[in-house]
Parts: sequence; structure tokens; C-alpha cells
Amino acid sequence: METISYPCSPLIFFPTHEESSHSLWSPQLNLHENATIPADPSPDAREDREFFDTIAIGSSDSHDQYAFEADVFTHCDERFLCQESANLAALQDELMEENSLSDLLLTVADAVEAGDSSLALAVLSKLNGLLASTCDNAPSSSFGRLACHFALGLQSRIPGACSPCYLPDPVPAGIMSAHQMIQELSPYVKFAHFTANQAILDATTGDMDIHVIDFNLGEGVQWPSLMSDLARLGGKALHLTAIITDAVYNDDDDDDNTHQTAARRLSEFAESLNLPFRYNSLRVRHAEDLDDFSRNCEGPVVVSCDTTNLCYRSGSRLQMLLLVCARKLQPKSVVVIEDELVRIGKEACLSQASFVEFFFEALHHFTTVFESLSSCFSSSSSRACLRLVEKGMVGPRIQDFVGMYGSVTLEAAAAPKALEGFVSCELSACNIAQATMLVGLFSRSFGVAHEKGRLQLCWKSRPLISVSAWTPV
Repeated sequence: METISYPCSPLIFFPTHEESSHSLWSPQLNLHENATIPADPSPDAREDREFFDTIAIGSSDSHDQYAFEADVFTHCDERFLCQESANLAALQDELMEENSLSDLLLTVADAVEAGDSSLALAVLSKLNGLLASTCDNAPSSSFGRLACHFALGLQSRIPGACSPCYLPDPVPAGIMSAHQMIQELSPYVKFAHFTANQAILDATTGDMDIHVIDFNLGEGVQWPSLMSDLARLGGKALHLTAIITDAVYNDDDDDDNTHQTAARRLSEFAESLNLPFRYNSLRVRHAEDLDDFSRNCEGPVVVSCDTTNLCYRSGSRLQMLLLVCARKLQPKSVVVIEDELVRIGKEACLSQASFVEFFFEALHHFTTVFESLSSCFSSSSSRACLRLVEKGMVGPRIQDFVGMYGSVTLEAAAAPKALEGFVSCELSACNIAQATMLVGLFSRSFGVAHEKGRLQLCWKSRPLISVSAWTPV
């Protein structure tokens, strides 16, 4: 038998006065001496191991500082000065282009809100001309490429709008998906999952049987790190219940296969760790479907909900279902991972805002998101990856959020500013330190903000995604 290491969240241990040493943080830890798998696994097992294997996170950008003498430019020749002037002119042109594009986009948004289709189409026609070269040329500004997606979102709100200004090229087959690239090369997914899992561990300290109810299981990539932590702590068992809702999943074979595959992989991973593990799923179409489940649920439960990978309509519906179900289940804790643009509370405020106000907020939010992702794909060899992320994730989300805003007006209008019957609780010092150390491995413009029981991943002080924990009043 061959012993291998399994990925886990980067827990930080603060020793008591009896301890003499600190455990150093590492993206991968040897978790359990009994965590073994066959030396010659089957192809399926090898695939599943690769699925849950975490690669080492890239080190943060280094920025060397150079000291220049005061007279360093006195000996520059004219060619150098001309080159600098050309670079400055190009930068000014790019800034003017961005200002022009944003002004035109806001003009279209204002016309859409006013119901003036003629003006909106006329301005979009001008946008098409400006964006044609931007979307066809790879070296063009990132804002220009994002503006294409914002224009597409606006066009979807205009009756009778004709051909789009930009249609993304199909994603080549056989390469890593945009979501996988973001998971491996940026702090987004790791920050969300490690922070949420640590909040679950903090909420269940002293509990031997941990029951987590997941409202958006997906492929289950959040849970291997928690399982690894539980196996290392020893003596604990995990029960995972996947809530399947119409807000997120459809009644089709693909969704059923996704759940079955996730359940199989998680079960096999738990077995390799010698971790007692149970998995079951529950389809919920209405809140009443949880009545029997809540009556038969034994012991304390923790509810987990990640809405960051959902479209606008599904995320809003899932938020409303979460609020209702939390009151029925009365869990020990509710841990929520959210996109900062439409998190619980902020969504309630935005539901009262005009479309132009929402569009302006979305413009700043997604521009910041893409700028932060660009820093993670800064090398020339990663430019193709950045284009894939733009086409496969950021662009479609922009089009969806802009095009679908207001499509769940009734639900959004009824959304409270917080989880009713729950109060946000402060995250532990260990969790904050863990998140800070993780983010520090990437560009120094990433940061962590902590306020009112919410831990936020930020780019240049602007929150991007947040993790919050709630306990019953």
C-alpha cells in the first residue's frame, strides 16, 4: 500500500503554554497516517484523486524597488524620450477610450430604464463601432473586452435589438475549464472554501458527529478539505446532506449524474481517510418539503450555502429558500458564501435601487473582479487562460446579471436585510489569520477585510466575495 498526502484547509495552530512549537502553514499537509489508497489504483480512482488534489498556490508577485539618482534622466537621448512620450500617449488614449465606453454604457442603461428603445439602440450602434476592433484584437484593453459583455447584457433588455456587438469564440475542447483555472490560480475559491470550512469547525467544536446541509453541492469540491481536517482531528464523523432545489438544478440526467459522481468521489475520499461518512440528498421544491426532514433530523446541524457560482435568478431564489429553510431547521450555524454584488442585505438594498444604479455598481464590481484575475494570469503564457476566464465565466456572468436584474422582483422586494431569527457571529482569530496568510500568497493588491462578522476577499480595498456565519438569536 502506498501512503499519499491529501489536501486540507490551511489550519493554523496557536500553541498553549504547554506547547513548545508552532505548526507551519502549508497548502498541503500530511493528514492521517492511515490515509492510504492502492499503489496501483484503477483509472477511475486515479481520476478521482486528481479531481480532489490541490496544487501548490503560486507565490505572490515580487516587486523589486530600485533607487534612482536625481540626474539619471539628464543623459537620456532623444530616442528614449520619444519612446516615453509614445507610451504616455498610448496610456492617455486607453484612458480616454475607457471613459468614453463607460459613458456610452451608462447612457444606454439610462435609456433602457426610461424605456427609450430608439435612443438605446442608437447609442448601442455607436458602441458597436468602438467595440468591433476591441473584441477582435487580443492586445486591446481589458475594459474594452468587458464592455462588450455589458453591451450584450443591455441589448438583451431592449425589444427588437438586432445582432450582438460581440459573440465569444467557442472554448477549445480538452483544456481546463474557467472555473478550474480560477480555483487553481487565484485566491477566490480557496479563500471561500477554507474560510467557510473553518467557520464550520469553529461552530462544531466538541461535536463528534457533524451534520452539514449543503444548499448548493455542485461537484462537491468544498468538502475534501473539511474531511481532511476532521480526519486529522480524529474521532469525528461527517454526515453530508445535499439539498436539491429547482432554483439551482433541473430534472435532467446531467444534474443527477453530477450528484451521483460527487457522492461517489466524496465517499471514496472519506474511505481513504478512514473517516466515518454518510451522504444523502433531499429534493426541495417548496419549504414544506423540509418539514419531515427537520422533524427526523437528529442532533445539531450546520447549513452551508455558496451562491457565487450561480446565475442571478438562481442565486436570488436560493437566498429566499435559504432564509425560509433556516427558520424551519433551526441549525446550530448558517455559513454563507456570497458574491459581494448581490449578498444578503445588499441585495435587499439593490432591489429598491434603479436599474442605472445597479448597472453602475455592476460595472465597478466586474471591472474590479477582472482586474484582480488579470493579476493572477500576468505572465505572457497565461494570456490565453485569461481569455478563457473572460469568455467562460466573467463575461457570461456580466451578461446574465445585467440582463436578468429585476427578473425576481417579488422575491427580492421581500428579502430581509439579514437572516431573520439569526445574528451574525464574529469569525475566529484563527480563521482571519488563515485567510490573511492565504491571500498573502497572491498579488499584494489582494487583501482581507473583517467587519460585522463578515470576512471579505478584497482587491485594492474593494470587497469581491464574502463569507459570513450566523447563529440563532
